[in-house]
This record gives sequence, structure tokens and C-alpha cells, in this order.
Amino acid sequence: MALVILGLNHNTAPVEVREKLAFNQKQLQDAAEEIFARLPEVDEKVILSTCNRVEIYAHVADADRGIDAL
Repeated sequence: MALVILGLNHNTAPVEVREKLAFNQKQLQDAAEEIFARLPEVDEKVILSTCNRVEIYAHVADADRGIDAL
């Protein structure tokens, strides 16, 4: 088992990119359902979205497959 983290923040992406990936409460629920419905290899998952960062945390059986899936 592995924990895979994919994200961006104010140090790694300009504000224009972060704005496109920022989620409000409703969008976050919808996005999580849509993203994770496509990723059967992900056991557990969380999306963290703030004004300065967006991160996806995923618990997967195989790290390489989980990274590829995300």
C-alpha cells in the first residue's frame, strides 16, 4: 500500500493555473466523485483545495499504478 500525493501551490504554479483548479464546496464534491469514479485502483482519497493550493491524496495498492492513474 502507498499514499500518493499530487498537487500544486503558490510556489509551483501561477495564480492563473491555481484559479482554474480551485474548487468551492459544491464543485469539490462533484469533482471528487467524477475524478475518483475513473480511478478504480484508488482505495481512499481526499482533495484539499485552498486559495493557495490544490492537492489530491490517494491511498493505493500499487504506487506506480496510482501515480499513473492520477
